[in-house]
Amino acid sequence: MTTITSLTRTTPAAANPATAGVSTSTSGATGSSGSGSSTVVSLGGATGDTPAKALVWENRTRSTAANMMARNFNEQPAAGRLKGLGGELLKQVAYDGEDFSQAVQQAPGGVQANTYDMLVAPTQVSQHGMGDNQIALTVTTRSGVKVEFKLDAGDNSIAIEAHSSGKLNEAERKALGKLAEAFQKSIDGLTEDPPRIDVGGLTQFDQGALSSVDLKGQIKLSPTQTQQLEFHADAAQRTLSFNGPAGSANIKVDLSQPASWGSKEQQAKALNKYLQQVDQAGARGQGNGAMISMFKDAFTGMNSDYGTPAIAPRGIVLTDQDRAMTTGLADFNASFAQTEVASNPARITEKDSFAYELSQKTTITGTSQLDRGISQQQQSHLKARYHAPVKADARLALDLSPNSQNYKYITIDDSASSTTNIAYDKGALAKATLEMQAQQTTRVLTYTLGKLKDDQTTPSGKTMTRDLLSTLEPERDGLPALSSEERTLVLQKLNDQIFLQSNPFALPNEHT
Repeated sequence: MTTITSLTRTTPAAANPATAGVSTSTSGATGSSGSGSSTVVSLGGATGDTPAKALVWENRTRSTAANMMARNFNEQPAAGRLKGLGGELLKQVAYDGEDFSQAVQQAPGGVQANTYDMLVAPTQVSQHGMGDNQIALTVTTRSGVKVEFKLDAGDNSIAIEAHSSGKLNEAERKALGKLAEAFQKSIDGLTEDPPRIDVGGLTQFDQGALSSVDLKGQIKLSPTQTQQLEFHADAAQRTLSFNGPAGSANIKVDLSQPASWGSKEQQAKALNKYLQQVDQAGARGQGNGAMISMFKDAFTGMNSDYGTPAIAPRGIVLTDQDRAMTTGLADFNASFAQTEVASNPARITEKDSFAYELSQKTTITGTSQLDRGISQQQQSHLKARYHAPVKADARLALDLSPNSQNYKYITIDDSASSTTNIAYDKGALAKATLEMQAQQTTRVLTYTLGKLKDDQTTPSGKTMTRDLLSTLEPERDGLPALSSEERTLVLQKLNDQIFLQSNPFALPNEHT
């Protein structure tokens, strides 16, 4: 078992009980300002022949978090040194409501862990904000108190701190504690290789005690590459952006119109439909798998659970018929773009790229339930360029030699939309329409030995408009009215058909 032991030194300072090693118990935190010196400590129980590292601490505060810092410093690479620390720091503040600060770095060269220690002023040892890997979580409570958690780690240091702008009540501390696991998951995902976006848990904060959650992070992936993330969530919206070597993404979810949200089952269905569109775009535009996975994880986390909607007593309420004409998800704008790559050294202007946009907008009009109107539009746009072999089974290996310059350079430009409208006049159904369109344009430049031999552009598209009045009320055409069971089946089938389709050949016909 790894333990933390203080080093001995026959001076009055070392005789002070406060220089004892950091224990594994959690107690009230003491800020670094209260300590005029630091203690060099080492990790006992080193495995194999690897000697324990002598560590210099910012202060003598005892905590489980400090125990983790020592263990991570000895056992983890730089990014992995944040393992467990975010969740533990949040739990600690939730437990005692006190500020906390601790930093550790390796002792200077030549220091022996078992024979030497050193007292260092906190201003000399403090490593806050110095690490290449930095995470910051800011939580604002309903009462206006702002609590900031900061963690950073580098090749030679780990630093963590928590600061509150005011006193936390019991409900606020409890709400903070519930975010500990989600906070750590977001850190673990960002520090993976390749990075993974995991913010779903941070959207599930207790809105009775907390008003907003913000997360910022940057992780050094290589000497020249950094993965960055920014996330915000409150009762009205959620926003997320990330960028790194693979590309960048932006997602905004509008939570201001809960009347348009469907059931959990309908939301899950809609989320799956949108993710299918992302996969189809990725396949058509030869998107980078890691970037697409990051976007899908982020989009899923931002839309998985909106909580229980609060609808005004006199607000417009959507019926089952109205919900069949909508996805059930909150409105959003989402986009991501891969970093452009010049994969053909003989033509560096021919970049491989991939950019995708996806959005939904819902409008609810009317002054009462009797004259309500609901309109929803889904849209997507794909632009991509990539190199491909002339023959499907051939291998592409582009270099400066003419013999390698047999390839296709393909440009994709697609757009699609789906718009539904339903309206009532004095309680009677007055309008119900579905309009869909999908346009695809493919341009293929074919090169042989570096010479352009063919340039073909192939457009395809389809537009479809359906009037759904007779579908929903067949009695308008002199047919029997729908029974309850028949209406349920009709609405289910209709809802399946409203979702975005980027492939023109997948659009339903007018009278499906």
